[in-house]
Amino acid sequence: MINYIKIYDIIGFKICWLLCAFCSVWGNPYLGPIATIVFILLHLFIVKFNKRDIKIVGIAIICGLIIDSLFSIFGFIDYKGGILIVYNLAPLWILSMWAGFSLTMLYALDSIKTRYFISFLFGFIGGPLSYSAGVKIGSLSITTNFTYVLLAIAWGIVVPLLFKYINSSE
Repeated sequence: MINYIKIYDIIGFKICWLLCAFCSVWGNPYLGPIATIVFILLHLFIVKFNKRDIKIVGIAIICGLIIDSLFSIFGFIDYKGGILIVYNLAPLWILSMWAGFSLTMLYALDSIKTRYFISFLFGFIGGPLSYSAGVKIGSLSITTNFTYVLLAIAWGIVVPLLFKYINSSE
């Protein structure tokens, strides 16, 4: 079953990521989060509502709320779509991306969960690349190139920390 959940999580997260990013531009910023909720609920059903998975999703959403809201508050990132951007808070669609990514960390990325330097590099490189893709789609704008450095640092720190929590929860 572990291989099936890995495939489900990778495909499900990619679909939800794309829906979140594109629907924020297409004027329907809540379609991606709705799809992500369905994705998460199906995942939780498959793993029989594993408490660890629920905790990790919650912690990832809190991390996303703090990190992406700070980037918005300090004017490094301008998000498109959703009511929360009026208050300089991370929009629901980006929080949904954090939630979906956390499930991918649990199963699809389990081979690097104890390799903290590799997970640091994964976050350090992958985090800014993901935001760069969002810029190309038009779901957000980056106000300065220095923002990418800050994103690399933030993601380079948060990915290993999330893995550390995952490892301590097992």
